[in-house]
Amino acid sequence: MHPRLPSRTMRRADRTEIAPECRSLLRAQTLDSVEAVYARTDGRVFAHSGTTEVRRIELADGPRPRILFLKKYSFPTAAERWRGALRGTFLVRSKVRREFDNLTRLRAWGFDAPAPVAWGEERIAGWLARSFLISEEVPEPLPLHRFIRDVLPTRAPEEQRALRAGLIRRVAELTRRLHERRFVHHDLFWRNIILSGSDFTRLFLIDAHKGRVWRAGSEDRSRAADLAALDAPAPQFFRRAERLRFFLLYLGRARLTVEDRTLLRATLRAAAPMRERQLRRLGPPRACIARSSLFAGR
Repeated sequence: MHPRLPSRTMRRADRTEIAPECRSLLRAQTLDSVEAVYARTDGRVFAHSGTTEVRRIELADGPRPRILFLKKYSFPTAAERWRGALRGTFLVRSKVRREFDNLTRLRAWGFDAPAPVAWGEERIAGWLARSFLISEEVPEPLPLHRFIRDVLPTRAPEEQRALRAGLIRRVAELTRRLHERRFVHHDLFWRNIILSGSDFTRLFLIDAHKGRVWRAGSEDRSRAADLAALDAPAPQFFRRAERLRFFLLYLGRARLTVEDRTLLRATLRAAAPMRERQLRRLGPPRACIARSSLFAGR
C-alpha cells in the first residue's frame, strides 16, 4: 500500500533553468515555464507513453527555423510518484536536471551531444508532478541501430567492409574516451548513439540522464555495463572477429591480458540477459550474419 501523497491543492513550487544564450528565444516563444511548455501542442510527436512524451518543434529564429526536441515527463498519480521516489520524483535530482547537467558536461569535455537548452520541473510538497527537457536537434540525425540494421546491408560488399571497420573503430574510440573520463553512460545502447550525416565524423550521445562519474571501486562494473549495452544485439549483426576487434580497440591493445579477459567475461555476463529484448527492439537485420559468441567454448 502506497503512503498518502500530496495533492495539487498543497504547496506547489516551479523551477526552470534556461541556457543563457536561449533565454530571449524561449521567452519570445512562450517556452520559459512548466505551464507554458505543457500547453504546447504543435510539432511532431516522436514517442509517447503513459508518463512520457517526446515532441519535435520548430521555432522561428532568423532565416532558418530552430529545431528543438521537447521531452515531457508527467507523474499525475501518487503511485507513479512513489515508484520514482529514488529516481528523482522526491528529494533527489530529477531525470531532466540530470540529463541537462550531463549533456553540458559531455560537451565541455569535447564530446558530441545535443546542446541542452532548458529544463524545468513542478513539485508539490517536494514530490515531482511534471518536468521537461528541451535540447537542440542533432543535424541530419541517424540512430546507430538504424544504420547498422537498414543502411549497411544495402551497400556493396567492399564498401560494407570499410564502413563496418570504420564504425567499429569510432564507437570503440568514443567508449574509451568516455571511460578515460571515468564517466559511465549507463544506457549506451545503439539507439542512444546518433550519427550526424552519412559518415562517422560525429557520433552524438543522447539520453544521458543515467550517466555519472563512477565511484571508487566500481570501475570494472561500470565499464562492463556500457560495454554490455553495446554488445547485447551485436551477435546478430557482427562476426566474432569484429566484436573482438572492437574490444581490443577499446582497450588500445593488440592482445588481451588476464585482466582484460576478466572484464570481457563480466561484459558478456551482463549482456546475456539484455540480448533478447534489444533484438526485439531492433527488429531483424536485412542480411543476417551468423550468430557467434566472442568466447565460445571458454
